[in-house]
Amino acid sequence: MFWSKDDIVERLSKIPTTLEDVSIEVFEGVPLTNDLIYKASLSREKCTDSAYICGNLQTSVSVEQVSIEKELAYPYMDGSPSNEFTIHSAQYQFMLPYEIIGFGIRKEYRIFQPDELETKFPMIYKELVENKSSSGAEKQKLDSADCYRLENESFLQYINTPKIIITNNFSLQASYDSVGKYVFADGVGVVLGDPTLYHYITAVLNSSISKAFPEIWGREQGKNRNKLCAKMLKRFPIVFPKNQTTEDLVSIISRYLTYLNRQKHEAKAYFIPDYQRLIDFYKRISDLLILDTYMTNDLDPKLLEILAENITSSDEELEYSNDISLMIGLQSIKENILNSPDFRKCKFSNEFTNILATLKNSGVW
Repeated sequence: MFWSKDDIVERLSKIPTTLEDVSIEVFEGVPLTNDLIYKASLSREKCTDSAYICGNLQTSVSVEQVSIEKELAYPYMDGSPSNEFTIHSAQYQFMLPYEIIGFGIRKEYRIFQPDELETKFPMIYKELVENKSSSGAEKQKLDSADCYRLENESFLQYINTPKIIITNNFSLQASYDSVGKYVFADGVGVVLGDPTLYHYITAVLNSSISKAFPEIWGREQGKNRNKLCAKMLKRFPIVFPKNQTTEDLVSIISRYLTYLNRQKHEAKAYFIPDYQRLIDFYKRISDLLILDTYMTNDLDPKLLEILAENITSSDEELEYSNDISLMIGLQSIKENILNSPDFRKCKFSNEFTNILATLKNSGVW
């Protein structure tokens, strides 16, 4: 059978399980229209925890150096840089004049009233007063929390809750926020029902399969297929491998790629090509496993054996480590796989290579 792009899209569109089915919540981030809530750029002039340069969210223009209390400042990300697998070190903080209550998956929250802010967080209070006066109002005390309330507060219930954050930078890019502290805009957050699935789902959302998803959404909805929203992501088809080995391999590789992308970003001043070569290798292996899971389920058992023998992880926090020796270890794993006597004997079915060729020719792979 010859698989066209339309055949592949149709096959994927018929997958019954969706991201919504495996999630507690799929939700959008902070609205960009909150004039009176500030995005803050970390100050380079003062190396303290509370020194920031603040600018209006809509303009993102730095206006002056100020200080705000770090207790109400959260790391901020938007969809402009590539955050595939890894959320890069935050250049910005986001000021939230709210109290986040509880330790469960869903948090309660409440906005601090003006008198509370003035007493407990005077620096933030001062900035809100200044911002109110700069918008044309006479400088005076804040008379109501409505002056600085977020348009949509619902995302606050998942502050400090682990989540996947998906943005759209030419294609879907997903990163796992294991602590859940990031405030994000122009993106979608996903809180999964089973926390053991975060690495696997993150890999799927970053895979070549995901590049066909906007086509599915566009055909079903007849709308702008590039506009990322929660309703769109809820429809994302989810398939799990029939054997646990494949799922484990994808999850471990997802952690490898988190580590490698972090190291690549942090080493950009003295970029080492090995980072990108390793990223490309492990991304390709992950893509092959995911493609087989979604489309063919007939990968050569020898390949799985080779991968399972070599792709392992005993360090629970390897993806957040700054140990450069881990990169050497990942390079050794790659060489062991490629140099395995049986590796080049592994064969792909005609159906698999057909689908792979179609994806490549369609610009998806």
